[in-house]
Amino acid sequence: MRIFFMGTPQLAVPVLKNLINSRHEVVLVVTQADKPVGRQQKIGAPPIKLLALAEGIPIIQPLTMKDEEFRRRLEDLEPDIGVVFAYGKILPQWLLDLPKRGVINIHASLLPRWRGAAPIQRAIMAGDKITGVTVMQVVKELDAGDILLQQEIEIEPQDTAETLALRMSDISAELIIQALDGIEAGTITPIRQDESQVTYADKITDADIEINWNHSAEVILNQVRGLNPKPGAHTHFDGLLLKVWWAARAPEITEPGEPGTIVRIDKNNGPYVATATDALLLSEVQPANRKKMTGGEFIRGYRLKVGDRLGFRSQEPGAGRFNG
Repeated sequence: MRIFFMGTPQLAVPVLKNLINSRHEVVLVVTQADKPVGRQQKIGAPPIKLLALAEGIPIIQPLTMKDEEFRRRLEDLEPDIGVVFAYGKILPQWLLDLPKRGVINIHASLLPRWRGAAPIQRAIMAGDKITGVTVMQVVKELDAGDILLQQEIEIEPQDTAETLALRMSDISAELIIQALDGIEAGTITPIRQDESQVTYADKITDADIEINWNHSAEVILNQVRGLNPKPGAHTHFDGLLLKVWWAARAPEITEPGEPGTIVRIDKNNGPYVATATDALLLSEVQPANRKKMTGGEFIRGYRLKVGDRLGFRSQEPGAGRFNG
């Protein structure tokens, strides 16, 4: 089949590679515009664009879905089907209607659970043990189209949003070929989503990022994992914003303490912080405007002591007491 592919980030690269290597033909790659990247904010091309250039596939980067040149190029190509994975924009009805077999999307959850913008993060933050990948028919309503194929994925205890997304990307690359072959052969029966089972993966907000130490250790740990590598869960210490990149439950710590209070200091491993349940060892953190550091480096650099509290802005942001 003649395919146009829409995608942008590195996670979409394995999917496009598999499409290129399949018996189907990628006639156009649609990706978002080049943007400033890195600390120096140099203009960089999306990873999908780089792959398409290397493979000699035509590319277009419309600023909006109302771009008339984009529409004309698609119409002239007469594609059989469109494939979308992490493109990052809402698709208009004209685009959904243009291909002979419509447009299909790879979604990073087992629909109808976690429709929306942040399915990987929300699954981890909710403590889900199982998630998956869904290939679905795209319709105007958000992630509400018929299910074509699904594959379950176990969420491992050490998974972050990044590690889970990488596994999903590899599985998606295989699943999309199965879906296209099945569509072409007429062997796939679309399944309507059960609306009674719908949940929504809303965009991550500031309220999601701030650690509430009155929550259980499990809830906080899931928050830390789900927001790693971005935007990162954070708290405050001595007026300083502190991102928490990794933590571990410490049920062996029995010292009582108000949630958010440091109840034990381990100069090698880091501070132990009280929660509503078990203490949490903060093993990797990042104070504002500094590099990531181990919990031990944090203790030594900021002279932490038992009884210090996290989560309270006792001074102006950026104050702190770094002993660097």
